[in-house]
Amino acid sequence: MDPGNLSQQETKKLEEINIDLTMKSIAVTYMSMIGRCFDNCVNDMTSKSLTAKEEKCVKSCSEKFMKYQQRLEQRFNEER
Repeated sequence: MDPGNLSQQETKKLEEINIDLTMKSIAVTYMSMIGRCFDNCVNDMTSKSLTAKEEKCVKSCSEKFMKYQQRLEQRFNEER
């Protein structure tokens, strides 16, 4: 399919699909980060709130995860 031969309606539909896929990818990445950081950092399920140690761990874990995702995306875009 040649993108130059698409109608305006087809182009708009492809853009909507691309946006939808991007949003789903972001959601999957975010949920993965939440699960991983929770599993690695939260040890005490007897309290409603995080301990200072758990909070620090979750913050560090999420920052590392986001930096990793940004770097991965950067490398992927370099390869295109």
